[in-house]
Formats: sequence, C-alpha cells, structure tokens
Amino acid sequence: MTSTTRRGPIAWLRALFGGGADSVVRMPIEAMTVDVPEIVSVHRNSTVAFETPARGDGFGFQVEIRCDWCAEGRLDGERLSRAIDGYQEDMPQRLTERVRDIARRYEPFRAEEAELAVNHALRDGECFENGLVSCRTVAYLRPAPEVLEQQRKAALELQDIEHRYAKSELQVKLLSDVAEQWRVFLAGGLAGVRQNGDALSWLTPWAVLLAEQPDKAATEVGDMFRQRQKQVDEFVRLLEKQAKAYQAQDLFEFVVTNEQQLSHAMKLFGLPLPGELDAEGGLPEPLPRAQSARD
Repeated sequence: MTSTTRRGPIAWLRALFGGGADSVVRMPIEAMTVDVPEIVSVHRNSTVAFETPARGDGFGFQVEIRCDWCAEGRLDGERLSRAIDGYQEDMPQRLTERVRDIARRYEPFRAEEAELAVNHALRDGECFENGLVSCRTVAYLRPAPEVLEQQRKAALELQDIEHRYAKSELQVKLLSDVAEQWRVFLAGGLAGVRQNGDALSWLTPWAVLLAEQPDKAATEVGDMFRQRQKQVDEFVRLLEKQAKAYQAQDLFEFVVTNEQQLSHAMKLFGLPLPGELDAEGGLPEPLPRAQSARD
C-alpha cells in the first residue's frame, strides 16, 4: 500500500494554476498615489486699543497692542482665514484682562516700566488649535493726557537746567583758559618780582576781568598797578611802624612776634626771604634764643 504525499496549501495552489513545483506565482501590483495638500499660510495684522487703570485708579494708561496673526496648515486659505476670524473676535477681551492686572501695579507716570512688564508677560504670544492659529503681540503704553502734560513740563524744566549747567561749565572752561593767558601776560610786566604762586595770585581777579572785557585792557592794567603800588606803600608804612615798635622792645620778641606776618607779606610781593639766597637754596638757620642773665 502506497501512501500519497499530502499537499500543502501552497502546493495545491500551484497545481491548480498549472504551475510546477518550481513555478512562481506572480501577481501584478498596480502603483497607487495619494494626493497630499500643500501647506498654506495666512497672515493678518490687527490692532487692539483700550484704556486700563493705573495704580490708585486716579489715572489710566492708553494701551495699543499690535497683533500679528498666522494660520498655517494643509487647508485652503478660506478656511484658515475663518479660523483667524473666530479667535480675533475674542482677542480684545483676553488682552484687556491680562494687561489690566499688570498695569495696576504701576503709578500712572511709570508708563515705560509698565510697558516693559506687559510685553514680558505677552512675550510667548497666543497659540490655538495645537498651533493651527498663532498670534504674536507687541504692546505700547502711554500715560493719560493730564499726566503726559505734566511730564512734558517737567522734561522742559530738566532740559533747561541741564542746558544752564552745560553753558556754565563751558563758560568756566573758556574763561579759565583765557584768564590764564592774561595772567601770564600781566606777570610779564612785573620786572624784578619772583615768579611764585603767592606773588602772582593777586593777578587772578584782574586776569578774569580782562578775559571778560578785553577791550578795557588799556585802563584796567593801569588801575591794577596803581592799586598794587598802594598796597606796597601800605606795606612800607607797616614796616616803619614795626621798626618803631622794635625800638621799644627786645629784638628777639620783635622777631618772634612779626616773623610770620612779614614772611607772608614778602611772599605776596615776590620778595626773597632772608636766607633763601644762601648756597644751594637752603633755609636759614633759626635765630638763637637770647640767654637770660641767670644763665
């Protein structure tokens, strides 16, 4: 008894369609294409304007928010535009509520600070339907007209003060430069006077006067030297008075009493002090103290 080999499904199909054991069933495959819509973008700009109270509710801020809308997807432009319409209608209320809470933290004259805070809160923009519609915003805040008028007055006052100080600073600089030139010019006419700071300090007021009114040089210079001569004469009379006082008291006491005053006066007139003409310009040795009779 012979057994027959059982055929599997694949062998049975091959025999059915007349194929041998080595034949291969080939079925035609038809290519299929699917149309995918292109991505469409719709952009739109809008503006939301309203007034919101500042801190204290006495005044408010004038708010203007510019919105940049974008709808993007694989839909036709008309449907995307209608999607923007729906969210754009609700945007004024959304922005008013968000800005109101922030603006009330600031004084009505702090519009700049309030504007920074509002834009910081709105920096991420708005997104709807998983990104189908988005809106980016920029806010501009201005103070109330009454507050703005006061700020303008204050700004003008500050500007006037700054200009006045800037003018004074420039005048001082120019006057100092010109006065120094006049001071050098006047010092050149002091023949025989030691050129030191004390001796020339009296020229400064005259130099400033001539810097402001150079056309008066002919008369003012003469008056300057006449007044100086008067001061010298007064100094000579002072020396005569001191000399008479010297005759009535001890020499040492006289020098101790008058050394400081005379030294200062001689410096002012540009006269050399005793001992300054010694070799190497050394200071004079102090006067010896008088010995008493007991020693």
